Amino acid sequence: MKKTCLLITMLCTVLAVSAQQAANRTDDKKRKQGPWVEQVGSIRGEPGYNWEGVYKNNRKEGIWRKYTVNGDLLAEETFRNGALDGMCKYFYPDGKISATGMMLAIDIEGQKDTVIVIDPVTNEETFTEIVRKGNSVRHGEWRIYDEDGRVMRETYDRGEVTGSVISDPRRAKSAPLPHEQQSGPGKKRKD
Repeated sequence: MKKTCLLITMLCTVLAVSAQQAANRTDDKKRKQGPWVEQVGSIRGEPGYNWEGVYKNNRKEGIWRKYTVNGDLLAEETFRNGALDGMCKYFYPDGKISATGMMLAIDIEGQKDTVIVIDPVTNEETFTEIVRKGNSVRHGEWRIYDEDGRVMRETYDRGEVTGSVISDPRRAKSAPLPHEQQSGPGKKRKD
């Protein structure tokens, strides 16, 4: 019996070590590739967190999950080419959803632009290459939930708010059913 327990413990240890080695790998060019786990320590009074997701050529790709140091889910964000681009969900510490919506990447990380720089003394023009950082904005409908169940819907067009509505599901009245509606003169609706 003791040999079986020892064998199972050793097997679990080997599997845990091999799984950890499978994550956080780089290729020959030192680019992050494949499954990745990142730990971010506390900064300026903000608590630390852990990231889990996949890197492709040193850029975040697909769904990344952010957890508290205790393992509670904080966020699920979709990345494409290292920038937020797709469905995002955010959660309260008790696990209830706090916000959902789409992000739109307007700049891709690593994208290069060439600009002309003019020397103010000599008026000499030189071409300079600028490397962009990834940048994303809210796009489409976002739903923001408070802890009491109220929902605020905001609509965005490439980061600009185009409308917002607050609704309270506890106070919402449903539309009358067809048999409850007035149908013709003299008939009254039943309440």
